[in-house]
Amino acid sequence: MDKSNLWGDAAFRRISLVLTVDSFCSWMLVAALPLVVASRFGAGAELVGSLALRLLPSLLLAPIVASLLRRSGPQLPVLCCLSVTAIAIPGLAFAPDAMTLHMIVLVIGAADAVVTPGLLMLRAAVVPAGRNMEANTAFQAIDRFAKIFGPPAAGLAAASTSIVTTLLALSLAQIGAALLLVLQPRDKPVQENAAPSHASGFGRETLAMFRENPLLWALLLPAFGYMVSLGTLQPFLFWLSRDQFHLGPEMWTLLLAAQGAGALIGAVVSHRLAGALTSTQALLRAYLLSSLLEGLSTFALIFAPNSLVASGLLIVGGIPEMIAFATYFTLLQRCLSLERQAVFYAVSLPLMDACLIAGIVSGAFYTSDLVTLGQFWLFASACAVLPVLPFLAWRGSATDRQSSVSRQKDQRQP
Repeated sequence: MDKSNLWGDAAFRRISLVLTVDSFCSWMLVAALPLVVASRFGAGAELVGSLALRLLPSLLLAPIVASLLRRSGPQLPVLCCLSVTAIAIPGLAFAPDAMTLHMIVLVIGAADAVVTPGLLMLRAAVVPAGRNMEANTAFQAIDRFAKIFGPPAAGLAAASTSIVTTLLALSLAQIGAALLLVLQPRDKPVQENAAPSHASGFGRETLAMFRENPLLWALLLPAFGYMVSLGTLQPFLFWLSRDQFHLGPEMWTLLLAAQGAGALIGAVVSHRLAGALTSTQALLRAYLLSSLLEGLSTFALIFAPNSLVASGLLIVGGIPEMIAFATYFTLLQRCLSLERQAVFYAVSLPLMDACLIAGIVSGAFYTSDLVTLGQFWLFASACAVLPVLPFLAWRGSATDRQSSVSRQKDQRQP
């Protein structure tokens, strides 16, 4: 590995390319699914239901997926599930009724339940030693680059051709991602770190992991709040564009792209911070502060008079969001071995999906006219901000205690 060049390792480049294709497909589908549902079945309960159903398998299948990935390694399951997604996506355009469409969404969600943790394991295995912050920034930049161009590409393709053509293109791209993964050698470490699958041992290891690393709570609880807020964001931006700005249905994809643009700027900032954020405490402080700033900046969306201002706010909010992502994964990789990272993802990802589903389903309060759009977004913003505050206070009090001890030691010295 060339230490001066993060991209000097072939395995790192290959996994990054797989992530690029998969991220573009994922973000294009995020934008295309509401367009399919809204054009055929309405933008009310059917839209909320389809978004939630895509995430439900990740919650229900978590123990099975964890056992599968720990026993066989991530490469083959991810390869198979990318192929399943490629087959299922075109069916969205030809579903004769909402029930059939929801079943197809469930199949795609079941494949996602394997692909998401599997890719996290694959990418963790190719991170160069000592380059965690830079590598994680690169991975998140790939995702956010896809978020900038993926949704508008889906909206533009649907408007200029048809939704059927758009979904067929997504299917072909997923096949491309699977073919790229085939090129990853089977004898790489990503295939050799699967832990033994014993249910009782898994439970004991999980408890030991959290007992030995209490810092994980400071990562997880704010992340849960963020995921609730993120779940509300997709339907909120769709409704904000349609109901408050009175724009066409495809225009909401530009708001998604704006947040991605902010995150891409955040990638540059995060890369610059990599040299300064060397200690665990500095990384944790950066994670908590950036999480707080992201929640506060996106809260202001409800006051935006037009889509241009909303796009600006999303760009601003995307910058600390990227820093939070990079520091989150860097802290995990610093605290946990690859095997324990697999355990952590097996435990945390289903809970995060549950929070994401809770955020999406909460949109039913707006579609049922129980709350206004502003009240709905106030709830979402509170979920993002409030879990961060106790840990910031804890960090502040810990710093004060440390400073007090240092002063007392200095006073005792002659």
